Amino acid sequence: MATQKDVAKLANVSFITVSRVINNMGNVKPETREKVEAAIKQLNYYPNSIAQGLNKNRVKTLAVETALPKDQTIEETSYYTRLLVGIEKYCINKNYDILISSQRGNISDFDCLEPYYKRKADGVIILGSKPTEEQFRKISDENIPCVIIGDRHESFNSNYIDTENFNGVYEATCYLIEQGHTKIGFLAGNVWTQNIEERLKGYQKAMRDNNLSINEEWIFNGDFSKQSGGRAFIYYQNLTNSPTAIISSTDLMAIGIYDEIKDQGLNIPEAISIIGFDGHELCKYMNPPLTTLKQPLEQMGEEAAKILIQQVEDSDYEPQHIVFPVEFLQGGSVKKLN
Repeated sequence: MATQKDVAKLANVSFITVSRVINNMGNVKPETREKVEAAIKQLNYYPNSIAQGLNKNRVKTLAVETALPKDQTIEETSYYTRLLVGIEKYCINKNYDILISSQRGNISDFDCLEPYYKRKADGVIILGSKPTEEQFRKISDENIPCVIIGDRHESFNSNYIDTENFNGVYEATCYLIEQGHTKIGFLAGNVWTQNIEERLKGYQKAMRDNNLSINEEWIFNGDFSKQSGGRAFIYYQNLTNSPTAIISSTDLMAIGIYDEIKDQGLNIPEAISIIGFDGHELCKYMNPPLTTLKQPLEQMGEEAAKILIQQVEDSDYEPQHIVFPVEFLQGGSVKKLN
């Protein structure tokens, strides 16, 4: 295996010059840099990333933490995979690696900051999880490089990225009301992150603004899985006063409703009207296409990686708060009642 000394010998330069080229430091003439890079390529030399990290107290790795049940993988949900695509795109351009968390189970048991403290990563991107108040305090007080997607704590200053959850669901609820629906259910998850709370508030505000009552029985907590969408539909069926339409806080749970309705030999939107949230790529291929609120997930992932790397490389970096718009995509999953 080639060493840094071998590179220096082949390029006929000093060991220090090779180190400067590897660490992208100045004071190296362009022609000398070319010689060193040619030697590195010829010898198939791989710089020691740990040693490089020690020079700058960095390992050029970002950790990605996801909140998932024990029996669920990242590829099962478009939400995580599309965010990861965006994160990876930016990291490739900046020569950073990605460390994906393998933690599973109850979110309250997650140590979101473990990769940072153990120096496996320079910073952390937290997806769809709810850090504890203690973790929020550490992120803020210790200036830990961290970006949170979908949640935040107003008492602590940290980077976060989100979408117009409130306005999006408000618009979707008003659309259902315009179609004649007055009994509308809301399908939430089992983790009350800021984005889910805002979606619920958007639904509640639209109902109140249109002088419609909100039956607490119409609010069902799933677990963000497709299976919980199916359970939600069965639950709504068994209500004495069941809703005619549902707003699902994720497309994946809405897809679960589709599957259950199909298994029962029923049709959408005759059995029930549905609006999802996320803009899953499968929505347009469903029968009928799912009406949904599309989040720009890949762009959100890229922006998260950009913010985090900027904070890693600049200790004076000021936390960023970015909120993306959502796009209302009309499908065929809503029945007009009037």
